[in-house]
This record gives sequence, C-alpha cells and structure tokens, in this order.
Amino acid sequence: MAVKLYDKLKHSIRYWLLRTLPTCQQTVEKISQSMERRLTLRERTNLKLHLWICAWCQWYMEHLHVIRETARAKADEPPDFLSGGGLSNDARERIRRRLTNQN
Repeated sequence: MAVKLYDKLKHSIRYWLLRTLPTCQQTVEKISQSMERRLTLRERTNLKLHLWICAWCQWYMEHLHVIRETARAKADEPPDFLSGGGLSNDARERIRRRLTNQN
C-alpha cells in the first residue's frame, strides 16, 4: 500500500512539474546557453527539475556533452592536411587539366 501511495505521489509531482516548468524547446535553449554562460539559480533549478522528468532532454544534454568533449579533444590534434595526406601529383594534374579544358 505504501509503495502504491509513493508511486501515485511521485507521478502527481512529475505531472505538476511537467505542466508548470518550461517546455522542452525552452529547456534545449537553456542547455545550449549553459555551455556558453553560467545560468542563474532559477534557470539551473528549472533545468534540473525538467531533466528529472524528461528523458528526452536528458538524452539531448548527454549527447551534447559528448559532442563538445569530442570536439575539444579533436581540436588538440593537428589537422589531417598537415600530416602529409593530400592529393597525389597525378590527381592534381588531372584536376588542373579538367579545369583548364572547361574554361
């Protein structure tokens, strides 16, 4: 009986939060802004409460963090074109010939 009452209470709180908190679209904007600036206490609280009830926004935020970390790690590596992997001389010559023939 106590478990059912707890589940009903939890469901009621989540439903109330879902109706009173910002929408998913507004939450996604706040997630993006949180990576640019520090959110206010109210914004952070609303964001955490929304993430508590919305698995989709939670998933979005996790993936955004993965993308950000990957981009930062990739920024530390030298660009591929500096590692010597470019067009061969034959390929460059073919491109040059085709471009001059078109003009």
